[in-house]
Amino acid sequence: MCANLSDADLNAIRKARGFSASETASRTSFASFFLTTIGVAENMAALTPEEAITLRLLHETGEVDVPFFERLYPVGERYGTYTQMYRPVFENIKKNLLRRGLVIMAEIKTRADTVLLERWRFSLPPEFAPFLPPLPTIQNSAPGTENENAIRSKLLELVGDGPAMPNTPFPIQVKHGSIFLNERPFSLASFRLWQLDTWQRSLKTFKPDVPASLAPTVAALKLLDTRNWTNPRDLEAAFAIYSYGLKVPSTEKLLNRGWELGFFSRLEINRVPHYRLAPKADQGGSDSPRPAISHWADPASRPGTVKIDLRLIPLHELELLNSLMQLEVNSGALYASPSLIKLGRATPIQRSAPLSLWLAEKVPAHAKAIETVNAKWGKTILHENLLVARVRDLNLRVQLERELGRKLVVLNDHFVAFPQEARSEVEKVLKKTGFVVRTVRPE
Repeated sequence: MCANLSDADLNAIRKARGFSASETASRTSFASFFLTTIGVAENMAALTPEEAITLRLLHETGEVDVPFFERLYPVGERYGTYTQMYRPVFENIKKNLLRRGLVIMAEIKTRADTVLLERWRFSLPPEFAPFLPPLPTIQNSAPGTENENAIRSKLLELVGDGPAMPNTPFPIQVKHGSIFLNERPFSLASFRLWQLDTWQRSLKTFKPDVPASLAPTVAALKLLDTRNWTNPRDLEAAFAIYSYGLKVPSTEKLLNRGWELGFFSRLEINRVPHYRLAPKADQGGSDSPRPAISHWADPASRPGTVKIDLRLIPLHELELLNSLMQLEVNSGALYASPSLIKLGRATPIQRSAPLSLWLAEKVPAHAKAIETVNAKWGKTILHENLLVARVRDLNLRVQLERELGRKLVVLNDHFVAFPQEARSEVEKVLKKTGFVVRTVRPE
């Protein structure tokens, strides 16, 4: 890094950071002392809010080139050569950030026809990140309010209610005894994707086509935390930098829509709505107590089943229930019944979770299924998408082993197994050698 700096640059950094002459007597010692925290806090405190936010994004992004700093130091007229356009940006980087000793600059090797300005790369040392000025926030012990209306409306689609949001391509349904969201098994991760997609579509705002820039929704999730309250107006400069290259909707509209979709908690402070991140569903709770299992699961409605109240069940419990029990919709309600197959696929931690133990207490068949699975756990291996063939001819079996290689497993003298996708290869060998394929299906 120091090899790329002029003596004037080194002297400016030495003065700004407060290094002594002995500490920077050589470029080697200068490089060592540069990464210490001497003078970092003072120089960080002297940054403009926009510079501080840009360095925050730089820390999250990693190595960047000169055009990254356009969001901070705008390019004037876009004409002329690369150097003519970006020379003023580079001079501002050098004066306001490099000579304060806050960023590292180095030249990279690239194709021969690039100019020097294109080869400069910049980064913020990780050691300096803790000294970045915090975003403006307010500390308040009040819990605020969370909004689950959209979340519950989406879950109620399972039992026939209308779509939670118009024009969302994430169908939710029960099929084969499980909840599927967007054709994948329901999970907290898949539900989070639905929330984010719905949030973006409702605002008609997506990721800008600019390197290192983020969609405003993604930027909001990075800029807010779970402890402090933020006034939307205080984030206007941050969104302009994080989502550079895109027209950002008003911060109040952006955060309020996120609150409606369950991303944020909201609290009015001096009659102004403030926001912070809501606790994640996989944490199993928030500042407000979650309903007990008995509040959303009714084992008395139908023998051997549990009726689920989708208006109250926490998302992390619904994900677990989807992994443990057979689900069905009947008369506009969701019911769960014991499933030996699902319990066999579940992990020991899932089978011994409080929800599973409660179900075992209320539904004897579930307790019996857990007992059966635990007794056989580690003794039986189940394979999906695996076909078994009886091959009594030794020459044929040798031919199959030669053609399929590791795809074929010999079980004993009469049976072999292979993945379903290799079926066509097996049938090809059979036909080539004059054998007839006979298929036996379970009744």
